[in-house]
Amino acid sequence: MSRDAASDPRTPSAGPLSGVRVLEVSRGRPARIAGMLLADLGADVVRRLDPDAAPEPVSPAAVCWDRGKRISPIAAHDVAGAAGQADVVLVDETPSSLPARGWDADTLRAGHPELAHVWLPPYGERGEWCDLPEDPLLLAALGGLAQLYPADDDSPVAPVVAGLTHLHGAIGAAAAVAALLGRERDGVAQPCVVTGLHAAAVLVGTTYTELNGDLPFTASRSSTGIPNWRIYRCADGLGVFLAALTPELFFRALEALGRLDVMALPEVAGDFQAVADVGRGCRRVTAELEPVFASQPSGYWLARFAEARVPCTTVGTRAEWAAGPIVRENGGLRVLPHPVLGAVTVPDVPVTFSGTPAAVRGVARPVPTDPRGPWPPADPDTTADTPASAPAGAPAGLRLPLEGVTVVDAASFVAAPMVSTLLADFGADVVRIEPPGGDTYRAYQLSFLAVNQRKRAVVLDLKAPDGVRALHTLLARADVLVENLRPRAVAALDLGEGDAARFPRLVHCNVSAFGHAEAFADLPGFDPIVQALSGMADAQGGDGGPVVCSAPLNDVTTGALGALGSLAALYSRRIGGRGQRVWVSLAASATFVQSAEFTTWVGSPPPLRGGRLFRGPDEGHRYYACADGWVAVAAPEGAGTARMAEALDVDSPAGAATVLRGHTVASATALLGGQGVPACRVVPHRLPLRDPFWVDNGVSHLVDLPPHGVARVVDAHSRWPAAPAPRAGRYAAPGADNETVFEQEESS
Repeated sequence: MSRDAASDPRTPSAGPLSGVRVLEVSRGRPARIAGMLLADLGADVVRRLDPDAAPEPVSPAAVCWDRGKRISPIAAHDVAGAAGQADVVLVDETPSSLPARGWDADTLRAGHPELAHVWLPPYGERGEWCDLPEDPLLLAALGGLAQLYPADDDSPVAPVVAGLTHLHGAIGAAAAVAALLGRERDGVAQPCVVTGLHAAAVLVGTTYTELNGDLPFTASRSSTGIPNWRIYRCADGLGVFLAALTPELFFRALEALGRLDVMALPEVAGDFQAVADVGRGCRRVTAELEPVFASQPSGYWLARFAEARVPCTTVGTRAEWAAGPIVRENGGLRVLPHPVLGAVTVPDVPVTFSGTPAAVRGVARPVPTDPRGPWPPADPDTTADTPASAPAGAPAGLRLPLEGVTVVDAASFVAAPMVSTLLADFGADVVRIEPPGGDTYRAYQLSFLAVNQRKRAVVLDLKAPDGVRALHTLLARADVLVENLRPRAVAALDLGEGDAARFPRLVHCNVSAFGHAEAFADLPGFDPIVQALSGMADAQGGDGGPVVCSAPLNDVTTGALGALGSLAALYSRRIGGRGQRVWVSLAASATFVQSAEFTTWVGSPPPLRGGRLFRGPDEGHRYYACADGWVAVAAPEGAGTARMAEALDVDSPAGAATVLRGHTVASATALLGGQGVPACRVVPHRLPLRDPFWVDNGVSHLVDLPPHGVARVVDAHSRWPAAPAPRAGRYAAPGADNETVFEQEESS
């Protein structure tokens, strides 16, 4: 995809959030990552430094996540005053400490209803584990992610990369901009809550759906994967990952392999769903295909699958990804001068804008405390400036911030539709366009429901002139278009970069696998392909060989970043009234979720590497087996591990595994918690949506799925306490809303 200089994210500019003031009151990672993203998009972000805390050690994460911010010591009792000068406050305290510190929405917004208060609690708002300190290992345990890595013994696996935490931060950043848009409409900003479980629901929601009170089939956790979605060893000893998600792709793969006959096996009997079901055809199909792959070198199969347009790749390292053409052509890494460390390489902004380009604006700048606050008044006779863009409107009614915003979703699968899923959660009216016969992702009916439950369903034949005209009719009144079409398809719809004048107010969000890398523009790509290419799979498996997670981390993070970019472009549109193009990609997201790992300098510490069944980085920070399940322990090094040894009556944490096997999960967490050691249950793989902690936090709900019964799926991925719930979830058949949508257009 070509870009002019103005759309290059490396071009310095004010950015779409220029003039927005953000106070970041972060204790953990989520608010810090959200603040980084808002700073990248042009906001003036001031991160509160606790003046009484010990200096933070220099780390790749700190260098990356504080880029572009001003770092200022602000006493706890001065936070309210600083928040009164801001447009947005980001806070990630636990539920008990938030009101105790006086940093809750009611307190900070008292007298400042224009303040957008975004709270990112580490796990949930209530329940047994809600007050644990923020830690990615614990969130993976409570959020169901630990059970989505391959494990032949069905045990939990610890993630090497804090990807779920990055997703949490990205959703929080998007919510902050949505709140600002609501403020533009109403004059006041709605407070928002985005919990760690909200982020987990985005990530695992397509996997943990239920039908009539049970999981519809048993997904394989085999270390070898399922036949259409796994690594195969080839004759040259290299592995290739086959990502044939849909029936069409798998049938094309079988044809390239010369083995279409496997669909006629008794265990399969022509049913594609049986291929992934360990109780039916999974093992037999795997046994049939492994020797076929082993008969030829990897290059042979890569060429065969490329010709058949089947996603497939070999596994690479982070170093290969960083030096390769996909990162290079996307401007994926930047070098910044650091006053102490010298030249520091960091990931670039993961969202590209055509009209108001975002940019990494240097490393963090420490600034001294100013008694007048982070944004001192220009007039010495006043106490403080008002936030730059706060309107003086009437008090808001009970409305979600994006009510009145119309989004056209012309996308398929997961990554691009997730953009509009989050916008629908924020109140937008989403019209989803599918081809005649419906989206191929409907083959996974429950997963499709989880992603698309709050959208209106329209069928248009975009290969026919009437269908294109109908699309243009919708776009003439729409605010956002989301699509993941190939460049030639976009041009055929008269929506190419040269056609922007046709819909000058439209924000056009394009989602792709490989972004602006032109040689890869027409290639299909799924999440595990990018896991394999970006070094994520290599790092997770360590010396035990690559490990690909079944959770679509890159897909859903791309969706969150696309939502953030679209909202930032809408916010920028209020000046001048013009829309612009927004580009996000799985490739950029894969670098973003590994932001700390891709932040390097001469002498920087090496990133963590995992193993085949990785439990955690050390004895005080890992998963342990108990008599009736697993626990996650996050004992801080030093005093924390000493308390852990004391709680378990062992000489050192190295003896913890033996002792904990004799305890139940309840007794183990009680023992550890009694000594102040953070520990929680690892949510089991079986029906996680019914886990008490998930139930306490209301993360799932029931939706009718005629004629099959009732589905339990994840609910909204944020909560706006002062507004009503978003549109009710439902399963809409293809074209179910054609009549009402176009009647509405005719009457407008």
